[in-house]
Amino acid sequence: MTISKYPIGSGAWLLRTLRGAQLHDKCVLFSLKAIYLGIRAVLRLFLGRERGDKFCLKHDINFGNFLYRAVEFLRLDNSLLVVFTSPKYGHKFYSPITRKVNNFLIHDVYTSMVDHEEGIVEQFSPKTGDIVIDVGAAFGFYTITASKRVGQQGKVVAIEPQPNILEMLNRNIKLNKLANIITLNYAVYSERSKVRLYSNYSIIQERAGQSLQSYIEVSADTLDNLLRQVGIDEVNWIKVDVEGAELEVLKGAAGILSRSSDISLLVEVHSPDLLKPILELCESYKFGVEFEKTYQNENSHLLLKKKN
Repeated sequence: MTISKYPIGSGAWLLRTLRGAQLHDKCVLFSLKAIYLGIRAVLRLFLGRERGDKFCLKHDINFGNFLYRAVEFLRLDNSLLVVFTSPKYGHKFYSPITRKVNNFLIHDVYTSMVDHEEGIVEQFSPKTGDIVIDVGAAFGFYTITASKRVGQQGKVVAIEPQPNILEMLNRNIKLNKLANIITLNYAVYSERSKVRLYSNYSIIQERAGQSLQSYIEVSADTLDNLLRQVGIDEVNWIKVDVEGAELEVLKGAAGILSRSSDISLLVEVHSPDLLKPILELCESYKFGVEFEKTYQNENSHLLLKKKN
C-alpha cells in the first residue's frame, strides 16, 4: 500500500504525512522534522548531494529511525500522538510513536485502520438501527464503520482484550465523536476464565509460535455473558477477528446465536483446520454461507447469515 510514490511506513512517507494531534504534539514534530532536515542539509553541504545521500543510506539515517530514537530520548513515547484521516473511509484515528508495544509502529496502526480489502468491507453491511458486536475490535476500523452505519438508533459493542489497544480504540471513538459504542476489555472465549494473551494477540497457545514467553494475563468470558452484562438479548451483526480463537468465541455464543433471528456473522478464520468445525457449528444454528474467500496463507473470510 502506498500514498503517492512513498511506501507506507517509509521515512519519506513519515516525513510528509505526520501531523500532531494536539498543539504540543505539532510543536514537537515540527521541531524534529526541522532538526532532521537540518542534519541532511549539512551532510549534503559537506559531502555533496549524491555522497550525502549514500552516506545516509549506508548508515541507515532516515526520518523513521531518527523519529523513534528522538522520541525515546525525549521520553515522549508514552504521550506523543499523531492523527490521520483515512483516505478511503473518512474516519480519523490516532497513532502513538512508540516501539515498546508490539504492532504499535505508526505503519502498523495506519494499516490496521486503512488497508482493508474492499470486497470484504462491502460484505459488512449493518443498517440503521442494527446492533453490532465487534469481537477483536483492535484500533476500531469495523467499530467506527459500524457506528456510522447504524446511527443513533443502533448500538455497537466493541470487545478488545489488549489494554493498550483498548485505550487507542477509546481515543479513536472520542476523536470521531461517536456516542453509540460500548467498549469492553475482555478476551471472548468459550468459558469465563483468565487467559494468556500472547504478543501476537492470540490466546491460543498453538498459534503463539516464538511468543510463548511474551504474554499478559487478561480476563476472558463468553459472548453470552458479556452481552448479558450490557443488557443485549439479540444482535444483527457479529464480526470476529481473534487470531485463531474463532471457534471458542462461537462456542460461547450459543444463546445469542439461538435467540437472534436477523443476524449475520463476518468471521476471519485463521486456520484451515478451523473452517469445517466453524461451518458445522454455524449450520447447527441454521446459518448458511453467503460469502467465502480463502487467501494464499490459508486464512479465510466467511459471511454467514441465519436462514429464515
